[in-house]
Amino acid sequence: MPQQPAPLPPTLGQFFSAAEARALGVSPGRLRAADLESPFRGARVVRAPDATGDADHPATGTAEREQARREHLLARARAFVTVMPPYAFFTGITAAAIWGAPLPRSSARNPGGEPLDVAVFAPDRPLRTSGVRGYQTTPSLTAVVRHRGLPVACPASTWASLGRVFSVSQLVVVGDAMVHQHRRRNGDRGGVTAPLATLDDLAAAAAGRRVGVARLRQALPHIRVGSMSPGETDLRLALTAGGLPEPALDFDLADAAGRRFGWTEIAYPRWRVLVEYEGDHHRTDRAQWHRDIAKHARCRDLGWDVVRVTSADLYPRPLAAVARVRQALARAGWRP
Repeated sequence: MPQQPAPLPPTLGQFFSAAEARALGVSPGRLRAADLESPFRGARVVRAPDATGDADHPATGTAEREQARREHLLARARAFVTVMPPYAFFTGITAAAIWGAPLPRSSARNPGGEPLDVAVFAPDRPLRTSGVRGYQTTPSLTAVVRHRGLPVACPASTWASLGRVFSVSQLVVVGDAMVHQHRRRNGDRGGVTAPLATLDDLAAAAAGRRVGVARLRQALPHIRVGSMSPGETDLRLALTAGGLPEPALDFDLADAAGRRFGWTEIAYPRWRVLVEYEGDHHRTDRAQWHRDIAKHARCRDLGWDVVRVTSADLYPRPLAAVARVRQALARAGWRP
């Protein structure tokens, strides 16, 4: 039976540098043991017992794959920060993952081999390290804060840094997520978690000269407060691109006496048409499924036409989704 490696000092935690471990008396041989990974030179990570990963399994949904990718990037960032120079910080896709922002579909890569985006301020030179994409910026373009214990570009600066790699529509998706105002459990707006950024913050971040600034400025007028998921943003953009009116977002639903009984993602109050994007959680969460059925029945009783849109209607081409909403609006009297 293989001999178990000696216990590590408990102060090291899951992520640590080899230098830190040696200072605590850990031998070089122990640092080469099979229960440790070395994702970056000089960094060590204690392997999780079930670290097999199934994010690429065909049965894994898009949301699960995106979440797995975010968690993998966060874990790699926690490992790299143990050996990262004190003047460096995370930016780009890595920063977006740290903030929990959407990582749009077409930017997806193999999470096992995805490098980290790390920036420094001029005149320091960009890092040239295996597994890292190095960038150079200036304090006038990027504000740095600490989040989850990591040095990272602030949310608005993170959004702006994505202009070099994301399309205009992807920047709108991330921008919507940055300015989203959460609701409380009772449905009141102004949740305990404040938006990551405001529209003014994003506008200020897009004001400087940087790579991708043209895409940032194209995206900015299309960012809205009220979109709750990338699918909802993509649906809204498809509807307006298809010539339909600009919808209301995160719209409160009320009965004849004015009592709120819920809210919907996309609405056309003038024509009493509701549009709901049914993400995976609407299907897999049984309680959510029952709430949706009751809400939609009540809406129809009050004279609303409810259009339910799934990812199959929206991706890879949104023609079916746009056509169904167009038909509902036309039934209600809308004309182009």
